[in-house]
Amino acid sequence: MKKLVLSCVLISLLSVSCDQSSKGNWSDNDKDLARKDMMKGLASGDEDNMFSDKAKNKLCDCAIEKIEKHYDNFIQANNDKDGLSNVIKPCMKFLLEDLVE
Repeated sequence: MKKLVLSCVLISLLSVSCDQSSKGNWSDNDKDLARKDMMKGLASGDEDNMFSDKAKNKLCDCAIEKIEKHYDNFIQANNDKDGLSNVIKPCMKFLLEDLVE
C-alpha cells in the first residue's frame, strides 16, 4: 500500500513539473507547490502565531523569486534541502522584521 501511495505522489509531482518550468521561469504550478510547502512549514513552526500572514507571504514571495533563479523546478529545489536553505536565507529578514514591529 505504501508503494502505491508513494508511486501516486511521485507521478503527480512529475506531472506537475512537466508544465515546462525552467531556471528563472517556473510554471504557476511549481510556484504554487513551493508556496504551499513553505506555508505548511511556517505554520508548523509558528504555533504561537508569532509571525503575521503579511510577513509569511513576504518570505514566500522572496524565497520563490530566489529559488526560481537557482533551480529548474520545485522538485529539484525540494530535493536540495541544504542548498535551498542557503538560497532563501536572505528572505528570513521578513520574519525578523515582523518580530521587531
